[in-house]
Amino acid sequence: MSCPDWHKSYLRLHPKAALKNLERPFVYHIAGDELYEIDEKAVGFFLRCDGAARGEDLTSENEFVEYCLEEGLLEALPSPSPVPVTVNEKVEPSLRYLELQVTQRCNLRCAHCYLGTPGTRDLPVADAVSIAREFAGMGGLRLLISGGEPMLYNDLESFIKMTKGVPVRRVLFSNGTLIDSNVMSWLDVDEIQFSLDGWEKGHEAMRGKGAFEKTMTGIQAAVQAGVAISFSTMIHLENLDEFDRMKEFIENIGAVEWGIDIMCVAGSLEKHQGLAVPYKEAVPYLDYAFGGGYHGSSEGYACGRHLMTVMPDGRAVKCGFYRDKPLGDARKGLKECWLKMEHIPLRNLECADCSMLNDCRGGCRFRAPHPLAPDPAMCSYYGISK
Repeated sequence: MSCPDWHKSYLRLHPKAALKNLERPFVYHIAGDELYEIDEKAVGFFLRCDGAARGEDLTSENEFVEYCLEEGLLEALPSPSPVPVTVNEKVEPSLRYLELQVTQRCNLRCAHCYLGTPGTRDLPVADAVSIAREFAGMGGLRLLISGGEPMLYNDLESFIKMTKGVPVRRVLFSNGTLIDSNVMSWLDVDEIQFSLDGWEKGHEAMRGKGAFEKTMTGIQAAVQAGVAISFSTMIHLENLDEFDRMKEFIENIGAVEWGIDIMCVAGSLEKHQGLAVPYKEAVPYLDYAFGGGYHGSSEGYACGRHLMTVMPDGRAVKCGFYRDKPLGDARKGLKECWLKMEHIPLRNLECADCSMLNDCRGGCRFRAPHPLAPDPAMCSYYGISK
């Protein structure tokens, strides 16, 4: 809520907001996962909103300040309480989403896991924290804490504590089976994304008997703790009749996002290809999805324009599917790895003249037969014959 007399109050950037210098300057609302584009004049204003000066000494733009207070970008304090306000050095293209695979360990053996058989390697917590801080210093938005199953990371609680206050949205990717009310007492993250691959029948066809009930326990614990939740689902042969049931549950529980994808044949799925659904039959289920997501292309480039993955051994890759093509060791410098990333312009694709390219954005480069080929799943989705 806005302050009725912000002029006499001390204006400070809200603890859940951060200045982000991406391709253009923004204020990022971490809790709401929303970007607000601003101009250079506003950047200067926000840099001065450090809790040391009264509003009347900072600006006379009443409507703008009221809006920022209402949106939770600023807070108005009755007395001085200074904190430093900074903005990152611009890196282009901006690295907005970092998947940090903190462990190879997993308690499930999912039939479709693209990583294959779990290992035992953990990313040392000091390295994990250092990488998270460098990511924030590059203007990062969402830190995607994954694995393996990150709940098995030996230093997860320490990592959570040590990254508190780092100006990024910390999103835990989990199968949910190890989350309960006790865990939620210390699991201080901004969002938990649960893997839900169907209702009981479909989910357990992929993740094993008993997994569904444990995942539901984890979901309820997160909801009761007031943590934002989201879901990810893979389309497979055993869940096609369960999407309406999942939709009802996901909407009623108040999820902020539901990501749905078509499986790529890699890892464990190579031994369970019978679960895969032909593209033409699978693509209608993509329309159940809602929310933002982070894999998409932008600004005339194919997928992964703003995304990178760091694996448990510290190697940085385009995403987990490209773990045999490392960009370098993120422990020695995340920025250096990111600047080695190859970004594929849409105009270079074999389908550059397709009338649906601006909608399709090239789809998934791993799913395509080769880096410049059309993604057959997206061709099916848009009714393009190949």
